[in-house]
Amino acid sequence: MTLEYLDNLVKIKQLKTEPPDQIEFDGMLTSAKRRLQDSRLESLSEDSRFSLAYGAAHALDLAAMR
Repeated sequence: MTLEYLDNLVKIKQLKTEPPDQIEFDGMLTSAKRRLQDSRLESLSEDSRFSLAYGAAHALDLAAMR
């Protein structure tokens, strides 16, 4: 997906631009770091550890999009 493609979606009103929000961004990074740290706890099941790592990746993805 290119920026041109995203710009086209904005033009046809399928996507809305939003101003950046540093507090929201910082919160997403904090969440990702915490989840990634928790995913290393060997006392958790593998499913829980995977879910936490996946959640961390998702939070980082959202932060990058913002």
